[in-house]
Amino acid sequence: MSEWAKALVAAMRLGAAGLADLFLPDVCAACGAEDAAEAGLCATCNVKLLSLVSLPYCPRCGATIGPNIPIYEDGCAACDTTLPRFARVVRLGPYGDPLRGIVRDLKYRRWGGLCGRLGGLLAEAVAATCRDESFDLAMPVPMHWRRRLSRGHDHARLLGRAVADKLDLPLGNELIRVRHTPPQVGLPRSQRAQNVRGAFAVSHRAAIEGAKILLVDDVTTTGATANEATRALLAAGALRVVLAVVTKTEPPTAYAQHWA
Repeated sequence: MSEWAKALVAAMRLGAAGLADLFLPDVCAACGAEDAAEAGLCATCNVKLLSLVSLPYCPRCGATIGPNIPIYEDGCAACDTTLPRFARVVRLGPYGDPLRGIVRDLKYRRWGGLCGRLGGLLAEAVAATCRDESFDLAMPVPMHWRRRLSRGHDHARLLGRAVADKLDLPLGNELIRVRHTPPQVGLPRSQRAQNVRGAFAVSHRAAIEGAKILLVDDVTTTGATANEATRALLAAGALRVVLAVVTKTEPPTAYAQHWA
């Protein structure tokens, strides 16, 4: 099937989902319960979301830190040996329910209420974590135009807008995706960096030079995509880049001990 045919099919599915949202009762984006109370989540999933957000994590890679283990700015046992180009990570929680369901719906159903809710929570996390730091602009990790066409929207930009509005920052669009790459999902760690190498560029260096940038995305796993986006920003003259993500992909065993 050609790229255009795939885009047409995706657009039809998106339209069908939109019609369903108009005529079917509101359901929880995470569990499907028909009693979504706040921004697309039921009361139970709201409690679970706040529990995930409260978990401690490594500021360098975003991995959950076990109970009673000290947190170090220069990393944890799960960190890659290669230092990332971004200065630190601010995240909401690990990739478990309800964040897993929320991110899925952000990608494929464009739930604006969820974007606003997550953007607000992520902005609060940035403000609390980076108290002694200021930013000049927020910058979403951009989607290639082909993928944006197939999905019908750019969820990272919607999320970035929500974060920028909450923090009273301008939303930049100078970071662009110049190479269409296969999805990172399913690729081993050894191939992820290679897959996104050279995928990003900066369209207007003047807006980036000397800027402290808050880079916004929905998910990080190995950090390869954010690292490559940061490389392009630093090469264009950015002074510092902090990564703000909704969730970090990691096995449930990484955080299950917090509730044992």
